[in-house]
Amino acid sequence: MTSMIQALGDRAVGTVEGVSANQITVLLEPDAPQATALNTAVPAGFPRINGYLLVPNEAGATVGVITKVEVERLPYPKRRGMQDFGLVDLPFPGRKVSLTPLGTLVLKPAGAGGELSVAVRRGVDVFPSVGDIVILPTVAQLRAIVEGEGGHQAQRVQLGTCPTAAGAPVYVDPDKLFGRHLAVLGNTGAGKSCSVAGLIRWSLDAARIARTNGGRSEAPNARFIILDPNGEYAKAFDGLNARLFQVEPKPGVNTLKVPAWIWNGEEWAAFTAAAPGVQRPILFDAIRRLRSGGVMPDALQSRARARVKRYRTALKLRIQEGDHLQQGRREGVAQLLLNAAEDFAEVASAAEGSNHGLRDLLSAVAETCTQVEEAARGRRRDGGGFWHDDFSEASLGTVETALTAAGASVGLVNDEPSAGEDVPLPFPVDELPAYVEALAADVSGRDVAQFVDSMNLRIRGLFATGPLASVLDPDGSPTTTLEQWLTDYVGGDDGGNGPLTVIDLSLIPSEVIHLIVAVLARVIFEAVQRYRRIHGSVLPTVLVLEEAHTFVHRDLATEGAPQSGRACCRTFERIAREGRKFGLGLVLASQRPSEMSATVLSQCNTFLLHRIVNDRDQDLVRRLVPDALGDLLRDLPSLPSRRAVLLGWGAPAPVLVEVRELPAAHRPQSPDPEFWKVWTGEDERKVGWESIVREWQGADSSRTPLTDEQDPGAPDPP
Repeated sequence: MTSMIQALGDRAVGTVEGVSANQITVLLEPDAPQATALNTAVPAGFPRINGYLLVPNEAGATVGVITKVEVERLPYPKRRGMQDFGLVDLPFPGRKVSLTPLGTLVLKPAGAGGELSVAVRRGVDVFPSVGDIVILPTVAQLRAIVEGEGGHQAQRVQLGTCPTAAGAPVYVDPDKLFGRHLAVLGNTGAGKSCSVAGLIRWSLDAARIARTNGGRSEAPNARFIILDPNGEYAKAFDGLNARLFQVEPKPGVNTLKVPAWIWNGEEWAAFTAAAPGVQRPILFDAIRRLRSGGVMPDALQSRARARVKRYRTALKLRIQEGDHLQQGRREGVAQLLLNAAEDFAEVASAAEGSNHGLRDLLSAVAETCTQVEEAARGRRRDGGGFWHDDFSEASLGTVETALTAAGASVGLVNDEPSAGEDVPLPFPVDELPAYVEALAADVSGRDVAQFVDSMNLRIRGLFATGPLASVLDPDGSPTTTLEQWLTDYVGGDDGGNGPLTVIDLSLIPSEVIHLIVAVLARVIFEAVQRYRRIHGSVLPTVLVLEEAHTFVHRDLATEGAPQSGRACCRTFERIAREGRKFGLGLVLASQRPSEMSATVLSQCNTFLLHRIVNDRDQDLVRRLVPDALGDLLRDLPSLPSRRAVLLGWGAPAPVLVEVRELPAAHRPQSPDPEFWKVWTGEDERKVGWESIVREWQGADSSRTPLTDEQDPGAPDPP
């Protein structure tokens, strides 16, 4: 006990001078280390920002991280155990540090060797009191602070080292890191993409080692899906059996396919900008019919079917409301019958010479409506028109009978499609415009073909040659099944076809990229949802979104945003809220967190924060981080590359990390441009605009894709 107390005294550096819920003020001893502490068995920099100090108490010790170091002029020196105040009446420089409490350092039960160990537990059990001693942590205690409970065996994957904790290794737990969503934020060039690539690669490497040690096959049963809008991850995972999909792939790379038949109704409406009043119901009806395998409706039959449905429903409502018993109401049942007689006579005349049976049935409806209306007429009303007596239900029944017969002749009885517009059943997308035109022949009693022309124009744009047509696969015969698509893009049994998918979106046209990303994310989310429903357990999957501010921009959540942008943002907001329950983790990488949807960012429980210079981004991050640790982030503008602050659910305590360095061959292809080498001729750059223009305009679509050796823009091999 004496030696323990003496050891504490040897490491004492100050006393608590002030305590609040989120800050502890410490007055350092005059003889405390000025730059380097030698009383912790190894040299350690002290006092330093992001360093750690301990305040012993009955629960163990409160752990605090240094967020501020300052000098204050005191009237006299203060030293523990000395009554020397008042001896010199001159200002004395006293040093103070501010600590942010992180957690509690506790003793763990003795292991097999009988030695006690320590671990850090989240939360502060006991806040210190003014006058409590403050000590430097030992190397073992620093490792415990960084590693958390269970040590690196529980954390599993090494992210890097902590430069302020004697280079202690920083480990993360994949369950916590990916299970509750991760945000990797920082300015361009700060190392975000390398951190994302490293986390994935190091996680897979650790899983491979664990499987081998457990006597299982080396291939990890993992599912990482990376949505890469800049095409920078194409070679970052060489050697990991990654599946790479590109719009215009080089030899040996898969062609990106997001078949249009996979889209749901909302996504079709967003792509076609279908108005909710007229266009959207027609579009959805056409998609339902195609998914159900129905025969394309004839334009004449479509008009007849629409009118039968409308007048049959209207007549039933009039009878239910008792309008047929109201005398003299020209605008009631009588007006309905007059309108029906006129409309069906018009459609019957259009059937001349084409369908005599249908023409006769439609004429019969018109004649029946006229006869029933005339039979109920009374005397002529002053000023024109007629008074009407009651309409008997028997007479109106003859009208219903005529409508039913006409409806049966145009297939109204079996008219309802068996599949909804959201069911991912393959259908020939190239037939959709014709279905839309046929269904638009008569809606609400008027020709609305003009209202669907713009919508059909966008649909036919799918069939134009170019990158979009190759991605959406709009041919009459779909070239892939849903099962095969999920196997290719999400992964097969036991990760047999590889643990990760890289989807290169760099050549997707800008006007549809939000929609393509929305479809990919939604299908992946619904796939893992249905997996849990059928199997009763989740299928752990990680969806990585690069340049997240582009796809979950805060403005995309507003009503004025384009429909495709709103669909994309809503999809990721839903994944952020509900993905954890179905085993779908989200990794967001962005350089502008202040532009991202607050709903998505607020659902991220772990943050890896690289250098952030913009003041708006800094303010947002300080408000988002957990544990009231905003003061820890004041050094974000000064962080060098590869250094980041890890905090949140995936870290035992907020810690400054020097992320492990990736070999050049494993880094995403986003290096800083070397202007000087090009300017001075050290690095040759040929332009060749002609070939670029031909490819851009589609005039050179038959060319053979360039290999890495032929492509002047390809990165140098490692």
